[in-house]
Amino acid sequence: MDQKIKLLEEIDLARCRAQWSIAIELSKKYKKSNPNDSVLDTTIQTEVELIRLLKSKIDTEKRGWDIIHQHDTPSNITLLPIIDPKKVQPLAERLINCLDSDKQANQENWQAQFTKILLARIYFESGQYQEALDALQNLALRMEDVQMGYGLVLLVQARAIKGVCLEKKGEFEAAIEAYESAWNAVELKPQERGIMLSFWIEDCLYRGCLLRLKLNHPAKETLNMMRAYIQLVSSYWSPRWRMFKRWVIFKFYTEYLVTAYQNNTYCVPSTTAKNSNSTNSSLTTELAAFEELSTLMALYRHLFTLITPHLSTSNQANYSISLAHIMMNSHDVIGWGEINHIRRVLQFLYQVKNATFNHPTVIRYMFYTLMRLGSVEEARYALRAYLDLMGVPQFESDAVTAQPATSYAKITCIRADCLFKKLSECNDETPETVIQVILAGIYLYGHEEQNGQLTTYLSELCLGFLQLIIDHHNLALGFQAEVHRVRGSSYTLLATQTDDPIERAAHHQIAILSFKKAIELNLTDWKSHYGLGLQLALMHNVPEAIESVRRSIEINPDHADSWHLMALLYSCKMIDNLAKAKEALEAGLAISAQQQSTYSGFHLPAYSWTSPNQVNINDTFEKAESYLSMKMTRLALIEAMHGAEETMEHYEDLYATYIALSQSLGVTSNGNHYTSVVANMTSTEEAAFQSSLSTISDSSTTSRRKSSSFSLIRRTSFTSSIANSITGGTSVRSSREGSFTGRPRSSSVESNTSRPSSSQVARRAESDTEDAISEKLNKRSDHSHRHRKRHHHSVRSHASLHRSNSSITQQEEYTKKKKNLQMIDLGLARRIGTAVASTSQHSNHRTALSATTETLSTNRGSSSLASMFSPSYSKGSLRSNSLGSRRSSASSASSVSSMLLNSYQHKKAVTRDGLIVSTFFQHHQIFEARKRTRWHSLLVTLWLMSTKTFIKAGLLEEANKALSEAEQLGLGDPNVWYQLAQLSLQVHGLLILNPKKANSELIQEMKQVALDACEKALILDPEHLPSQVAQAKRLLEDGHLEMADVLLGQITMGLGWNSSEAWYHYAQVKKQQGQWDKMKSYLLFALEINDSEPVRDYVNLSKFLK
Repeated sequence: MDQKIKLLEEIDLARCRAQWSIAIELSKKYKKSNPNDSVLDTTIQTEVELIRLLKSKIDTEKRGWDIIHQHDTPSNITLLPIIDPKKVQPLAERLINCLDSDKQANQENWQAQFTKILLARIYFESGQYQEALDALQNLALRMEDVQMGYGLVLLVQARAIKGVCLEKKGEFEAAIEAYESAWNAVELKPQERGIMLSFWIEDCLYRGCLLRLKLNHPAKETLNMMRAYIQLVSSYWSPRWRMFKRWVIFKFYTEYLVTAYQNNTYCVPSTTAKNSNSTNSSLTTELAAFEELSTLMALYRHLFTLITPHLSTSNQANYSISLAHIMMNSHDVIGWGEINHIRRVLQFLYQVKNATFNHPTVIRYMFYTLMRLGSVEEARYALRAYLDLMGVPQFESDAVTAQPATSYAKITCIRADCLFKKLSECNDETPETVIQVILAGIYLYGHEEQNGQLTTYLSELCLGFLQLIIDHHNLALGFQAEVHRVRGSSYTLLATQTDDPIERAAHHQIAILSFKKAIELNLTDWKSHYGLGLQLALMHNVPEAIESVRRSIEINPDHADSWHLMALLYSCKMIDNLAKAKEALEAGLAISAQQQSTYSGFHLPAYSWTSPNQVNINDTFEKAESYLSMKMTRLALIEAMHGAEETMEHYEDLYATYIALSQSLGVTSNGNHYTSVVANMTSTEEAAFQSSLSTISDSSTTSRRKSSSFSLIRRTSFTSSIANSITGGTSVRSSREGSFTGRPRSSSVESNTSRPSSSQVARRAESDTEDAISEKLNKRSDHSHRHRKRHHHSVRSHASLHRSNSSITQQEEYTKKKKNLQMIDLGLARRIGTAVASTSQHSNHRTALSATTETLSTNRGSSSLASMFSPSYSKGSLRSNSLGSRRSSASSASSVSSMLLNSYQHKKAVTRDGLIVSTFFQHHQIFEARKRTRWHSLLVTLWLMSTKTFIKAGLLEEANKALSEAEQLGLGDPNVWYQLAQLSLQVHGLLILNPKKANSELIQEMKQVALDACEKALILDPEHLPSQVAQAKRLLEDGHLEMADVLLGQITMGLGWNSSEAWYHYAQVKKQQGQWDKMKSYLLFALEINDSEPVRDYVNLSKFLK
């Protein structure tokens, strides 16, 4: 008996594994030992013959046979080719004869039921569907009767046959019920892994999924069946399941998942719902939907690699582009997830690119994906490749050669015509997708790169293309309005970068007309109203600007920058309503505070172009920066209303806000770099850092300190530690052992120059060594010679003539300036610090200056405030870093951006079509460094802002301390050196008021420090407007009217056209020259500009809104 059972188990196992030759041999053996039991042998023999007949039609064991299913849809599901009924008639008669024997049916009841299923299959495979149903009609076999083995296979087979037969009769609901019953049987038996079971359950789920889609069943039922399919695909049966069937299900599954998510009918998988402890159901839904999509896309990409060898070359391209469409569109709706997932998408797109031979659509997808990764430079190559494929080659060269910008319309009209003709050849590209790519490129070059020329060129190209297609395609008015709005923003940016007054005026007018056209097309476009308001504000048309911004706020009251702009406009002297400005600013702060998001780490997408609601790093940082900027504006309003003394007590809150935002962004103590920063500190430095952090964080509960007891001005390693955590640098202690000598050059938002782009900030890290200065001088000289022939060239020449009375080249002038800076001796820092201390004591504490002066004259080498505060404005910072102590302090806040960019340049590889293939480090770390450097530059701005406040309050000692903090963080920032010049002039002025008590040598030295600091600022940035004006003022005071006249003429006709101070000094020049009409005209213009100047510059506001 045991031998019989064992033999039956071996037969059952062979049938489950589709080992038919073994099954036949075992059945013969079984019949020999059991001659009275012939049903099993007859059934197996018949089944094997049926399978041989099926293989003669189509070999289901051959990989890729299911290609017949590649075009399946819910309305048309392909069946295998049927067998001629005449060929299977003997098989059916043989089984019928077995079943007609009552004796055999009673003795072998179970085997008789299995024989009925085989008979039904014979009818099914020969297309006799009604006969198949009749054979299964009286089947006495329940689900609980079969637990395992081939009996379970036959049970599932019966459900599958019944379902297909019911489909043929049009009874779709009953068919789905049969398929569902088959899945329920398999779901309860996860240990069953036979090949034959895999074949039949796959067919049940495949047809069941498509039928549910056809009948539009509820989302929960449809998704559950699709999830069952994916569950088995991801299991041990994966190699056995049919590739083309999987492709069909993956396609419809993805489309249905996206539709359900959009229609809010998506239901979270039961396992996810059970494991989730989140009380936020919407967040759980979003995460579950993305996780489901991510799993599906991973399976989809793997399937593509399996199916490719079975396709022709043309079909490979079609399949790859189809998957790219599905992948990009679905992620745009559901989300892109973390950066690692986006990288996998990019890798697949490179694979698709090779399969499609540089298909424009694939390049477009790569452009968006590279931007999500933060790979700005590679995205530029992708944009260039896309436009090249679309008939617009070398657009960057066109933008440079077609000058002035007013001539862009001519060449872009030709390019737009080529683009329009090329579009008809690209089946997957539409006018909307082309325009969206160009708009994204405008944002890339305008907002990120601050490149007015390329931005304007692309906006003209976009407008020219729009005008060509508008008669052939029905584009939404809002879409057309966006093109005009972005064009207006482009010309707004270009105007701020144009030094020719005629061209600049033309740019301003084009910008206004573009914004008005956008408003005409879409009256409810709040972005256009905001852009028009900002443009009018830049043109000093404050009343009309207020009306435009008010309209923008009425349409969208949740845009914080609109409130910020409104507050700045109300702060202008011609309006002079500071109370209303403060009210508008508080409203904007309340909105901005609600929009801040807690974020740690750089695992999110860098940008989000096609998914406006996707959380991304760029938006998170910009919202934080906007909030901090509004806080700074509030301090400026308080200072305008109540004076500098009342403002100082509010700085603690401002710095506390910076710390809180830094922590939420993951760039301080709660960020990834905190541990490494503290690890490099000494115990004293760490204690000071923690003390500073806790003091500032608890500022809301601590008492306010005023004047010289201002709590934030403390000389600890606090700011340098923050800077290192932001930039990834080392601490002061580690820098002494050998670290970077470079410093990040950051742009102060208080400067009158235009706001630098993030990428510019990242690239502005500079070394303060003599070699780095020489390289800087050479670059500045070449740049000035090429692009600024009128702007500063003659001034530099006049300045050099004044010093040497000989004609020298511009390169020699810069070299001479460098040497002049090197002549500043080592004792300068001590004398600056002592002078500041003495004047501060005189103005605030009414102490005698004579004692300090006597100390200076008797003990020049003694320690002073500046020498106690490291680093100081010494030979180490003005000229070199030869001293070890100065070198360590100078390198403590160096930026990692320069290192990253240098590594990037060495590692990148350019492909034949211009696209760059790079490592993960190059994709995202450069973007991270750029954002960290930008955020780091804001701390420099805060210290410079507090420096100005201290100077206004007469607290020069505290101003020196704040400026020392700014120097540690931003030695390469020209604004730092400009503020040093202003502080030195303040000290110089106080010393002059006490000529008897002050040392004449010290007075002269303070003036020289101011001159040298101003020179250093201009070396770092020859276009630094405040330093240019200061230089012109010095020339005027020294009696060099001709040189001052030339310099001020260039400033006012160039980028300083809206500087009231420059026009005032220009008027003074004309006064001394006796040109009274010009003097009057310039004074009136200076007053007009002054009346329309806000408490802070508009440069902090974004010109480009996505």
